[in-house]
Formats: sequence, C-alpha cells, structure tokens
Amino acid sequence: MKNQDPLAAYNKYHSDRDNERIGLFTALNEKYSIESALYPGSFTHITPSFVFPHLVYVDSYKAAGKFFDQTEVLEYITTRKKYEKEPTVTFHLSDYYKDFGEQKDSFDLLISQYAGFISQACKKYLKKGGILVANNSHGDASMAFLDPDYEFVAVYNRKSDDKYAISEKNLNSYFIHKKQVKITKAYLEKIQRGIGYTQSPSGYIFKKVKS
Repeated sequence: MKNQDPLAAYNKYHSDRDNERIGLFTALNEKYSIESALYPGSFTHITPSFVFPHLVYVDSYKAAGKFFDQTEVLEYITTRKKYEKEPTVTFHLSDYYKDFGEQKDSFDLLISQYAGFISQACKKYLKKGGILVANNSHGDASMAFLDPDYEFVAVYNRKSDDKYAISEKNLNSYFIHKKQVKITKAYLEKIQRGIGYTQSPSGYIFKKVKS
C-alpha cells in the first residue's frame, strides 16, 4: 500500500489550485517587517511560514492537527523559507474563541482568511501597532472597520499568486454599501457573510491602535 503524501492536504487546497497566496505574505512583510504571526482557522495553509519566522496556527479541525503532527511539514517549510532564521511552528487544536495559551499583545500579524470573526476573537493577541490582514468572505473586514481598536490603513489586490499589490490610496472610497444599508456589528453577526460594496479589493489591512 502506497503511503499518502504528508503534504497532500496543502497541495490539494493550495499549491495545486494556485492558491498559496505567497505574494500576499511577501507584500505584507516588505511593507511591515513582520516576525511573528497568528493564524486562527488556518487548516493546512502553511504558506505564511515561508515568509515569517514565527507562526502559531489554530484550528479545531482534527485533520489539521494530524497534518501539523507530521515532521515533514516543518521540513517542507524549511526548504521554502525566505529568511535565514530557523522557522518555529506551533499548532493548537482548539476553537480560536477559547483560550489556547498564547501570550496577549505579542504578535506582529493576525491573519483572518475565510474563518469568521477572527478580528474580534483574537484581537487580544495582536500587539498595539500590529497588523490585521482580513478578507471579507465572512464579514470580518467589515467587523474590523467598525471596531475603534483598529485603524483601516490599506487594501490589497491579487495580480497573481506570487504578486499582490498593497495600496493606501483613496481609503474613503471603500466600505460603501451598494444598497445604503446601515452596517452594524449585530447585522454582521446575524448574516455572517461578506456584503456588497461599491469597491471590493481582494482584502483589507488594519492596524491595531488600542491595547
């Protein structure tokens, strides 16, 4: 019986689909010089570890835990890393709304991609001045925009998987609802999905301005 590829889950959902998003994390690092990142709801998306030396991943899905238990995962990250340091990778098999033992106010970057309201549940782990990168698939970018603990500082757009562009221009033209519906936290919690804006970049970048 042939052994399963230890990286099968990463390849299936990311590299085989041209969806590693390596360009996004590279652009973020070039702009903000990031050392440590927290990635709740990561599943097997280990791409950030190719760019940032210190990563903490959190997911409640048992298959993700089995994936990170494999020694080949860290070996693969080591072959693809873009920095000189040795990578450190921690995985917590946990609901990210619960305490998973990481220090508060300690991460440079909080990653929110397709996994709910991470900006709210994990805000306490992001240091003041740290960066939140969020798309709006579940409405998390909208939630962060309403949160006075964050400042909306940029958007990003995908040109190709290895090339993303960050823009700080005309930020007042974003988060304008097509139907002039009043957006509140309660409304976002009720619908739990992205909403239609007049402009929709690939994602949004916020800075944590309050500790």
